[in-house]
Amino acid sequence: MLKIYHAQGARSLRVLWLCEEMGVPYETAEASFMKPSDEFKAVNPLKTVPAMKDGDVSMIESVAMMIYIMAKHGPTDLEVKPNEAGYGDYLQYLMFGEAGLAAYGNPLVGTRFMAPDDQKENWTAGYLKKTMLKRLEFVGERLGGKQFVAADRFTAADISIAYIANGAKYAGIEKEIPTPVMSYIENLWQRPAYQRAAAVK
Repeated sequence: MLKIYHAQGARSLRVLWLCEEMGVPYETAEASFMKPSDEFKAVNPLKTVPAMKDGDVSMIESVAMMIYIMAKHGPTDLEVKPNEAGYGDYLQYLMFGEAGLAAYGNPLVGTRFMAPDDQKENWTAGYLKKTMLKRLEFVGERLGGKQFVAADRFTAADISIAYIANGAKYAGIEKEIPTPVMSYIENLWQRPAYQRAAAVK
């Protein structure tokens, strides 16, 4: 069984949500940022969340975990195949959720919570905030009122993108998420699988 090291609000939500959508069994273990257990540090010396164990396999990147789970426990309609329309969009937004959005939030969150008071509003923090919001506007424009980002159906790419609403809370920009993007995410939050995943502590 998959063992997912999880903290509420962290990127591990992506992995739990995917498992809930697919019906893949998993167990969770606490993954504390501030007081990581020896077990957690053994799986992920970087002490970042999430981490995952599957037998001898250890992983620390949430989107990579999603790809792994879909490949191992599929087939699933959450994955778009190369011969399907929308495959390019699927790949782009699956990666964009992390590399194009959430990754910019890490230094912004670090600055907000750990920087000295006189450095919390520095140039870099302003740049990161503007960059995240510009990229969220890009997502909203590309959605164009559609329900999903790829293949005219709910896919893992939507799970990847939707995490940004959680990350934005820690970055302090949740109220600035463009309305079309927030409406898109709130619609996804109505899915029972999301609600089960979000309830896991």
